[in-house]
Amino acid sequence: MNLVQRYIFRQLFWPFVTAIAAFAGLALLTQSLSNIDLISGYSETALTFLKVTLLALPHLTALLLPIALFIATLNALGRLTSDSEIVVTMTSGMTRWGLLAPLVRLALYAIIANLAINLIIQPLSYREMRESVYALRSDIAANLVTPGAFTELGDGVTIYARERTSDGRMRDILIHDEQNASGATTYTAREGVIVRSEERSAMVMIDGNLQQVDETGELNYGVFDRYEFDLAAFVGPIDAIFFKESDRFLHELIWPDSVLRARIDGYERAQAEAHYRLSAPLYLLMFVLIAGATYFAGDYSRMGYGRRVMLASAIGGGLRLLGFSMQSAATDVPELNAMQYLVPIAGIAAAIAYIYWPRRARPTGPAEDGKAVTA
Repeated sequence: MNLVQRYIFRQLFWPFVTAIAAFAGLALLTQSLSNIDLISGYSETALTFLKVTLLALPHLTALLLPIALFIATLNALGRLTSDSEIVVTMTSGMTRWGLLAPLVRLALYAIIANLAINLIIQPLSYREMRESVYALRSDIAANLVTPGAFTELGDGVTIYARERTSDGRMRDILIHDEQNASGATTYTAREGVIVRSEERSAMVMIDGNLQQVDETGELNYGVFDRYEFDLAAFVGPIDAIFFKESDRFLHELIWPDSVLRARIDGYERAQAEAHYRLSAPLYLLMFVLIAGATYFAGDYSRMGYGRRVMLASAIGGGLRLLGFSMQSAATDVPELNAMQYLVPIAGIAAAIAYIYWPRRARPTGPAEDGKAVTA
């Protein structure tokens, strides 16, 4: 790039960084509101809440990249045009491609970043987020037991634990069970932990005793080193973790396993997601060229470019919504996956054609009808 092109690139780059940072902040705020139940419902720390929120950021950033680039390009070109820098550059002999080159270069950098997010960063972050949320929701010790408080598990069953450590172990446990027909039973133990498997869930108590009042009113007392209290009536067996299409890598979407195929329209959903990951970065180039066509095509306007900007925004937004529609429709009609590429490519081709379309010829002066008649 020459000096002028580097100047234009800088004028584009910083508004783009500002726009994507603003959108990322908005996305974080929106995502944090949806994850507030991690603190209120699962009594987790702010660090866990922040971790789960940040892990959703790559996908949201990739989704907002085209919009941020479009807004930044319109803003930068609008400022350069209002200061007459674009007009001076064109009158000095720079071609339209010379003006478009910094825009295309920035779009290519953004495309590489978008592909890296779609193909690598998003699956990694979503898998980690899914595993973190799964661990929280499957932590029965956190869900059932509130340290220092008596908790009613069900009719006739009360549990108490003085404290719960970070590894899930509980200290000084008391369980009072009135469901036994032979009499109420009270269990106390020095420590315990809740274990889950695909078959059952149980509280494993260590170093404790049990006290039971039988039907005759006599107190029976026993000591145990290890005792398992069945929690099947209150907690179901552990469910296997499932990764959605958004959590999969590209090769897992192109060649889905039996788990994805077993879902309703599982194969079609995987294929639609794979083509979306590959086609979405094309919208970055489309939006940049549409913004360039707004200022580089047609005649110079002293009245401003507000109408052109609104028209370009409507066209770009309409094409992006059409792309989302094609992705959704491709889950039912796989042949429409090709449209996920054709929509942005059509926008790119139309913008280039409009930029290089010959301008309307204007007369340079009044036409001569003949020699002037003198008196």
